[in-house]
Amino acid sequence: MTTEYTKKNIILPKELELEIEKRLIGKYYKNLSEVIRDGLRKILSEYEKKDEVEIAAALYKEEKITMREAAAIMRVPMRKALEELAQRGVYLRYGTEELEEDLR
Repeated sequence: MTTEYTKKNIILPKELELEIEKRLIGKYYKNLSEVIRDGLRKILSEYEKKDEVEIAAALYKEEKITMREAAAIMRVPMRKALEELAQRGVYLRYGTEELEEDLR
């Protein structure tokens, strides 16, 4: 599979460029283009993760999924799922169904 590239011009503050050269280029990356590509991939990943959390929070709040299912959608352990949902004002719903599920 061949990767197709496109060329873009960007404008960086000089101090940011110097900081990148000092900290990253030569240690972790070959050049500025690699730094930018990796940074953009990480940003895209964060937004994808944010979308997953928002979807799981909405479904859990609407009582359409369990906490375990929410954690699976978010691809995180239960404890982290609880934290993520609590940050969005969605708290643990623990009723008879959840108790029965846990006892099984």
